[in-house]
Amino acid sequence: MSPYPARMSDHWWWRPGVRPGRRLLVWHVLLHDQGDARDVVRQCQDKLAGLAGLDLIPEDWLHMTTQIVGFADEISPAEVERMLRETADRFATLKPVEVELGKLWLHSEAVMLGIRPPQALDPVREAIRYAVAGSVRVHQLADEPEWTPHVSVAYSHGDGPAKPVLDALAVRPEPRALRVHEVHLVEQMRVGRLYRWDMRAALPLGA
Repeated sequence: MSPYPARMSDHWWWRPGVRPGRRLLVWHVLLHDQGDARDVVRQCQDKLAGLAGLDLIPEDWLHMTTQIVGFADEISPAEVERMLRETADRFATLKPVEVELGKLWLHSEAVMLGIRPPQALDPVREAIRYAVAGSVRVHQLADEPEWTPHVSVAYSHGDGPAKPVLDALAVRPEPRALRVHEVHLVEQMRVGRLYRWDMRAALPLGA
């Protein structure tokens, strides 16, 4: 049985509670200073360019979602500050992590690149989740208890066969290094068929 879906589906359905203009607090690993990681994403996007039904993610908005905290309008500034302090304290005990980005994943809603080793960033997420649980009253920790780190390359906005996507990526780029030395808290919102955000904080590992 193929590990890949036979068909693509629309990623842009409205998740519970999400609506135009409503913001989520989310912890991301951003790729703005990760040239090698951006390059492997760009190589994949070059192969996918021109395929119908895909939204290629602009370089400025590439990210690895690490933990959704909750809706910004349900979390007080004091809770955010407590979360940041607790996360910073826990990050101080961790070292930067270097992983390899490039393992192809295909979900019906997205083309993604995974990391190796796949559990290397688990301590980073666990530190965040502990801080959220102890600081934020209304959170979304229970919604995604498991995590498979990945960087999305493109989102699907249609319903069609997955074969053209797989054919385009039959020859895959060589994996590249991704060095995670800080994690970013953002206020994210959906604008059309794109996730955009404002930065709230960037916390280093091992500071």
